Amino acid sequence: MSADRIRVEQMLRYMMEEASRALHRRLLVVSGDSSEEMLAYIIWRHHTLSGGHNRVLYVGYEDSQDAYKCLLDRLKEVYPVDSIKWYSYEDTHKIMGTTNDFLILDMRSGARPNDIGRLVETVKGGGLIVLYNLSIEVDKPWSTSLHRKLVVPPYSEKDLKARFEKRFIRKLLDDPAVWVIKDWNIMKGELLNPPETIREKPIPPKGGKIPAKILSLAITSEQMDRLRRMDVLVDKGKSIVVITSNRGRGKSALLGLTAASLIFLGAKRIIVTAPACEEVQTLMRMADKALSVIGEKVRREHLGDLILKLSCKRGSIEFIPPYRTLSESADAILVDEAGGIPVPLLFRIAEKFQKAVFVSTVHGYEGAGRGFTLRFLKAVEMLENVKIHKFELKEPIRYAPDDPVERWLYDALLLNAEPAELKNEQVTVEECTYSKPDLELWFERDEEHLRQFIGIYVLAHYRNRPDDLLILGDAPHHSARALLSKSGKVLVAMQVDEEGEMGDDLINEVLTGIPPSGNLIPSCIVKYYPHEVSFSKLKGLRIVRIATHPDLIGKGFGSFMLKKLCEEAASMGFSWVGASFGADEKLLSFWVKNGFIPTHISPMRNIVSGEFSVIVIKPITSGAQSLVREIHEEFKTRLIEALPDTYFNLDPIVAAQLLRKQSWDHVSQLAMTPSQKGRLMQYVKGTLAYEGACDAIKQLLKHHFLSSGNYRIDLDITVEAKLIARCLQSRSWSHVTQTFKGQSQGLKSELRSYIAKIVEHYGILK
Repeated sequence: MSADRIRVEQMLRYMMEEASRALHRRLLVVSGDSSEEMLAYIIWRHHTLSGGHNRVLYVGYEDSQDAYKCLLDRLKEVYPVDSIKWYSYEDTHKIMGTTNDFLILDMRSGARPNDIGRLVETVKGGGLIVLYNLSIEVDKPWSTSLHRKLVVPPYSEKDLKARFEKRFIRKLLDDPAVWVIKDWNIMKGELLNPPETIREKPIPPKGGKIPAKILSLAITSEQMDRLRRMDVLVDKGKSIVVITSNRGRGKSALLGLTAASLIFLGAKRIIVTAPACEEVQTLMRMADKALSVIGEKVRREHLGDLILKLSCKRGSIEFIPPYRTLSESADAILVDEAGGIPVPLLFRIAEKFQKAVFVSTVHGYEGAGRGFTLRFLKAVEMLENVKIHKFELKEPIRYAPDDPVERWLYDALLLNAEPAELKNEQVTVEECTYSKPDLELWFERDEEHLRQFIGIYVLAHYRNRPDDLLILGDAPHHSARALLSKSGKVLVAMQVDEEGEMGDDLINEVLTGIPPSGNLIPSCIVKYYPHEVSFSKLKGLRIVRIATHPDLIGKGFGSFMLKKLCEEAASMGFSWVGASFGADEKLLSFWVKNGFIPTHISPMRNIVSGEFSVIVIKPITSGAQSLVREIHEEFKTRLIEALPDTYFNLDPIVAAQLLRKQSWDHVSQLAMTPSQKGRLMQYVKGTLAYEGACDAIKQLLKHHFLSSGNYRIDLDITVEAKLIARCLQSRSWSHVTQTFKGQSQGLKSELRSYIAKIVEHYGILK
């Protein structure tokens, strides 16, 4: 063995020993012709230094299986290879919540940023993460399933950018916690000499409502303290607990222990919810363990590998998707990763349940950063007669504080991005500059602007993923727009993609039920309005995301941004600008106010948010304007006919916004029989009840909502919402009065007066 190799092995050993003493992790990039031999040595050496109890994960794509098997063959004489488990990148959700000693990410084709964020954080202190066969020479983008989705006609793979990859490699090379080893040469690596960390098991204090056996399952003193404070949930009155922390602080485990404690203290049914069932598996496992330690025999209900429900003689703990919780009842609800659920839905959950716990990652791949805390707390503080308790978890569970790999991960994936500080800056719309950023520059050298841009999204949107950073950087059809202050700070962030100009082959794919990647808006128009297929030939811009700095919301900055984008689109030959989003009252109002025309509403609700997705389009050219008007008229007809069926539970205000009159003049044909006209007259005069003329009233309202411009009577949106709820959605009088917080008799006379005004305006009975 050469002296150089002996020196490399010695340095690797020193690195592993200091990481173990500090309960910190280290990140290694291993590549070259000898990569398999080097990786086998590192696994073996780590195994011997850690006392022989390693849990090793090897994660790759299907074409990595041969490399995995070769590694096992090399190790089998000196290492218990049964402890090395293979997972596909497509199955990384199965690893969430596990704790591992050694992680190998096969990077010959790269990896999705989401997967990197998930998997690195499963490794405990003293553990190693190896980026295996990752080339530090970036000459092309990676080749992951995410990249393949970004290849949208007319672009091909050669049009993909490598901005994310170049930045990722630079972050590896710049960080002292990262070792780069190629063919038994340490190209980069140094000892950090951190202080030794000794983590003592916390001892449950005497007294308190929560059993000592459950408290003893807490990993840190901080976690145990927060668990003891959960006993506020058994006090009289309405209580809300809000817990925030960085990732890896044991929030989900704490929720699981809380659920079991509440069952012990008398709760019969606990609901747990999260954006996805995968995200409550740590909670479920800890609740199962806690119930078992207090002597309960637990029954488990599964869906595949996922635990859906735990039951014992005392009670049950069950996962319910977020929106469906509103139709359930329980003694308490525990909401994990609440930052991934829209604040309006969280508020409705807080209103409904007497006892509720909301937990969110302040920084990390699941959440919405500080935005969750800012927006949600502001909403729940408006509730009356409720005690709000705010807790924070700071100490990591799997590793000691100041872990260098955590610092690298947050930096590399911008998990800790924040908007610019505006406290000492006077900002007005007139002084702002509309900009199309040079993403090459942002990703390569202008870190500050990239952070400000992503930071605004983190605060504004309830779903943020590291994958979003790669899409922004690498997708050939995506680009950014920014509104900058005089001092150059990002005030509004916008991401757009080019859509349209679809060929006949793509159109046929949509019509046969196999929509291609990209072209979200044109594909939807083709699917639901096949007679308007010519729209898909037009070139447009879809606004993927738009968000305003939290200090400037409601001051016209977002509207100004839309105006400037539409002007730019017109100058560049685009025919339309559009967007797709979950329709809530405020968001839809923003788009409609800015001249965007509703053209589609999804037939199904989003299972997380409970919202229907809506598409809005602002035509730029006269040709697009004609098509969009026709599509909108058809859209209104489809929506009106489906209101008592598919959209029976659609918020009436949202329905009224979708059916608001447009600027152009249009009058629909009124289909009403002599009998209907006669009964409508009697209803207006007060000699016939609503129920006797409801068919005629429906026809009248269809005529009203399908008309536009000068032909249509101006009514307040709340008035139209009431008419929609009772007459077109066919909700009961009590349902409508409850929705609008009124009296049933008052509503009946109110609607009669509105119908009389509509009849008079349209001259129906002349």
